[in-house]
Amino acid sequence: MYATFLYSILWHYLIPTEVATMNTTFIFTYPWWFLLFCLAVGALFSYLLYGKKKFIFTEEEHKGWKYGLAALRFLSTSLIVFLLLSLLIKTKHTEVEKPVILFLQDNTASLSTSFGDISKAQYAKEIDVLQTKLKGKDEVIAYNFGTQIKPFQNPNYTEQETDLSSAIDELYMRNGSRNIGAVILASDGIYNKGNSPLYNKNILAAPIYTIALGDTTIKKDAFIKSVRYPDIVYLGDQFTINIQIEANHLQGQNTTLEVTAPDGKILLHKVITINDDHFNLQTEVIGDANKSGVLPFHIRLKAVNGETITANNYDVAYVEVLDGRQKITLLYDAPHPDIKALKNAIEQNKNYQIEVADIKNSNVNYKDADLIILDGLPSNGAAAKISLLQEITNATTPLLFIVSANVNIAQINSLQKIIQFQTTSTNGNEVTPIYTSSFSKFTLSENTLKTIPSLPPLLSPFGKYQTAATADILFKQQIGNIPTENPLILFNEVNGKKTGFICGEGIWRWRINEFAQTKKTEATDELINKSIQYLTVKGDKRRFRVHTPKAIFNANEPIQINAELYNESYELVNEVDANCILKNETGKEYKYTFDKTTNAYTLNAGILPVGNYTINAKAEYKGKINTAVSNFTVRQVMLETLQLQANHHLLQQLSNQSGGKLYYQQNMQQLADDIEKNNSIKTILYQTFSTQPLIDKKWLFFIILLLLISEWFIRKYKGNI
Repeated sequence: MYATFLYSILWHYLIPTEVATMNTTFIFTYPWWFLLFCLAVGALFSYLLYGKKKFIFTEEEHKGWKYGLAALRFLSTSLIVFLLLSLLIKTKHTEVEKPVILFLQDNTASLSTSFGDISKAQYAKEIDVLQTKLKGKDEVIAYNFGTQIKPFQNPNYTEQETDLSSAIDELYMRNGSRNIGAVILASDGIYNKGNSPLYNKNILAAPIYTIALGDTTIKKDAFIKSVRYPDIVYLGDQFTINIQIEANHLQGQNTTLEVTAPDGKILLHKVITINDDHFNLQTEVIGDANKSGVLPFHIRLKAVNGETITANNYDVAYVEVLDGRQKITLLYDAPHPDIKALKNAIEQNKNYQIEVADIKNSNVNYKDADLIILDGLPSNGAAAKISLLQEITNATTPLLFIVSANVNIAQINSLQKIIQFQTTSTNGNEVTPIYTSSFSKFTLSENTLKTIPSLPPLLSPFGKYQTAATADILFKQQIGNIPTENPLILFNEVNGKKTGFICGEGIWRWRINEFAQTKKTEATDELINKSIQYLTVKGDKRRFRVHTPKAIFNANEPIQINAELYNESYELVNEVDANCILKNETGKEYKYTFDKTTNAYTLNAGILPVGNYTINAKAEYKGKINTAVSNFTVRQVMLETLQLQANHHLLQQLSNQSGGKLYYQQNMQQLADDIEKNNSIKTILYQTFSTQPLIDKKWLFFIILLLLISEWFIRKYKGNI
């Protein structure tokens, strides 16, 4: 073995720079004559040890053993010295990656009505045959898709939305790094969600072969094409429901459109004469938000003789009615760009109604406000209004002070004790925010926490600030690169009254600068609205709470339910199990047990049938049963019934631009042969090289150890002295 190894090294220096034995190349960094040096060291050491060594037995009897021991020492010593010369082993690894064929099957409801030229059962058999043919030479990965892609199962054609573009995006995300040979898309070409797949940004570098399903003929059908209405309205408001209906190939027939309020009152009863083969009509109806909660307004279109499908003749407008907007009053002394910036940010939230007024106006109405914002007040220009400001600050209404550099320091210190400003200068400091990680009133997104400190500085009053022990600081001030203990934004709550301070002016620069950078004002608006939300939300003293992220879910999305349990100190706990029962309008119940999060509870109830549901949650904590109730609605999604005419032209375009081909159900078995003949679909060989020092090979250690042990054993056995 050792002789072969040395031979390969010698051959390396006689012929090429690197020589590969199978997949291995030895790289020697010293001249070839260093090998002779290794052998010489081994021979010298062996001679010194055994050249004149005497045994207790006769020389002639043990001459052979003596030479054998000398040879073992020669080999072990030469090999050790040789390893010190840093021989490298370069190994070539070859990997074979077969082409991957991605099969994408449309599983949406548009195919349940009009499938194509063969039955669904026969099509399923044809697909099995096609996949079997392809698997003989290539790897096949199959998916179903509607809104999103899922592992392939026999399709049931029940999904209510088709997003072709997202399906291709997901294929790219899952398989983009692999050797994709081809994509097979079996669909009717109809999409009712997302963008056109023709303009998809994630282009799979592979031909797309399409199988055209469905029927391209226009069916006789009258249907509700769209219903537009506000998702959220306020108690006592009126709102408009806009309805668009269409009818195809039903000229001369009549139908009736009817809209029913939640209490059963008929809001609209309209007889419609279809006077065109491609009929279109828009109409409106006024609804009343006469009670809070989710109100269903039922829209029905009477079926017409000869219609292909009647499922699209019905829809429901679910309108969420809130008890009322939170009223916010912003008072100022002089115009300032911050006023408009604050107003625009607050108006992003539909729950807020903001009124802006000059405090010097005698008609200022603030007593019914849920929050009062004092921008630059008290000020020298409104010194006469100090009594009014005193009245405002003494009331229980939450306050937000915008403390500009020119605020009257003496007066603002006298109005409140939460923060005291110590300054003798009328100048201000340009300051940037530093986030306080201990802040607990509310949370901001990572994007906001990253963006806000990068925005232009605010102008804050000069001097030192003293804050009450109860204050919670969101941001501290940094002057240049020097952090300070002065608060920039803080909040306080004493005896149920909430107060906030923004110790600086220039918020308008934040919004403008952020928009210039990102074309959005999300970070600034989130900071302002989270602050407003905290100040306006009334304290919830319930020990057990249950809620959903939204009041209305689509029929194809899972229901998420969250719950919180509080101890006597109103700290979140989840030491015990929490359960809930969901009950729909018919009385059917669904029982669940919540999963525990870090300190709360969550539940994924899955996809539920259409209807209104009541959540009854329960958790027993320290001998007391805590209960909570909430509601949500699941609404039907009818997109798949609005368009039944297959779009084979889209499939043809998709195949043409990718180098693929369109097939119909009659010739789909030819697809496997065409893929096999496509020379661009090839197996890829990947070669990688790794370099490793020879001394790292463990087997060499064991060889050296074996040589040394053999020498020691023979010496002891044969009586060496």
